[in-house]
Amino acid sequence: MNKLVLRSLTISAILFFLVSVNLGFAQDDPKVKKLQDKVDAAKLKVDKIDAKKASADSLIQAGEEMSKEAEGEIKSLDKEQKSLDKEYFSNTKPLEKQTRSKDKDEVKQAKTELKQIDTKYKADSKELNTKIKASTKKYDTGKKMVVKGKESLKKIKDSKKEADKQLKEAEKNLEKKG
Repeated sequence: MNKLVLRSLTISAILFFLVSVNLGFAQDDPKVKKLQDKVDAAKLKVDKIDAKKASADSLIQAGEEMSKEAEGEIKSLDKEQKSLDKEYFSNTKPLEKQTRSKDKDEVKQAKTELKQIDTKYKADSKELNTKIKASTKKYDTGKKMVVKGKESLKKIKDSKKEADKQLKEAEKNLEKKG
C-alpha cells in the first residue's frame, strides 16, 4: 500500500508541477504576444516612414530633372529670340533706308514690306514668349518640387530616428521576455 500511496503522490506532484509550469507559460504568453505586437507595430511604422522617404526622394529627383530640362529649353529659346531679333534688324534696315527715298512708290512699297515684317516678327515673338513662360513655369515647378521634397525629408528624418528607437526598444523588451 505504501508503494501505491508513494506512486500516487509522485504522479500528483508531477501533474501539479506540469500544471503550474503550464499556467506560468500561459501567463507569459500574452505578455510575449503583446511585446511581439509592439515590435510588429514599430516595424510597420518604420516601413511607412521608409516609403515616405522614398516618395520624397523621387519628388526631389523628378523636380531636379524638370528644372534641368526647363533650363535647357529656356537657353535654346533665348538663342532663338536673339536670332529672331537679328533677322528682324537685318530685314528692316534696308527697308528703312528705302522709306527715306524720294520715289513715292518705293517708299510705299518699303512701308508695306515693313508692316509685313513687323507683323511676322510680333507673331513669332509672341509665340516665343509663350514658350518661354511655359518653360519658366516648368522650371519653377521643378524647383518647388525639390523644396517640397527636401522639407518632407527633414520631417521624415526626425520621425525615422524616433521610429527606429522605438523598434530597437521593442525588440530589446521582446528578447528579455522571450
